Amino acid sequence: MTDWIQSVAAPDAVARVVCLPRAGGSARDFDRWRTPLGARIELAAIQLPGRLDRFGEQPLNDLHRIAEEVGAALTTLPPRPYVLFGDCMGALVAFETACVLRRLGAAPPACLVVASYPAPDRMRTERRYSDGSAEDLRKRLREVGGVPPAVLDEDELFELMLPMLRADFEAFESYRYRRTDPLPSAVHALVGAEDPYVTVADLDGWRRHTTGEFTARALPGGHFFLHESDAAVSLVRDLALAAARSPEPGREG
Repeated sequence: MTDWIQSVAAPDAVARVVCLPRAGGSARDFDRWRTPLGARIELAAIQLPGRLDRFGEQPLNDLHRIAEEVGAALTTLPPRPYVLFGDCMGALVAFETACVLRRLGAAPPACLVVASYPAPDRMRTERRYSDGSAEDLRKRLREVGGVPPAVLDEDELFELMLPMLRADFEAFESYRYRRTDPLPSAVHALVGAEDPYVTVADLDGWRRHTTGEFTARALPGGHFFLHESDAAVSLVRDLALAAARSPEPGREG
């Protein structure tokens, strides 16, 4: 196991779900998924540097570099059918990680599940916050949510988290899609039905990035619908179990 992957031993697991967090998030975001996934699915949550147990490490602000590191870490895991899941910024990292694994000659994921983020080849037109003032970034985080209010309210704590937050915002704000062949893995794109930032229509571009099945659907909740119900984890669980039953490859290594 590497520092990049946080996983609990799952001797009865028949499949694996690899989870990539949103900007400002961590592997701990997926702790509540362990119970609904059940004993037959191993949860492998990715921990980026600059947070929690990796707080002393330099955070990375290059999304392609992050994907390279994650892809390399995944190749060290025992072979097992797997699903790649990415939340917000994690959706881009999941996509690029799948591309890295293909270049490494590793088996592809059974499917890619992306949440709350448009397709990677859609050019960003939104305002940048990574190189703005700390107060503008703090205001943006209050608007969007997802960062504990205690972090935003306490100046000292916010200053400690600021390098990581800036790096994460820089990673997705500066990301540029590199043209590549569509992935062989199915792509399932999700969004909260009440998300004020991303719509189901915004997800349609993901269909260009797979030669397999594509679906786009809205689930109950807002931008952080993952934490508002078990709808997403139930879907991911079913996809992982289906991957375990399928003869098609979906194994790292």
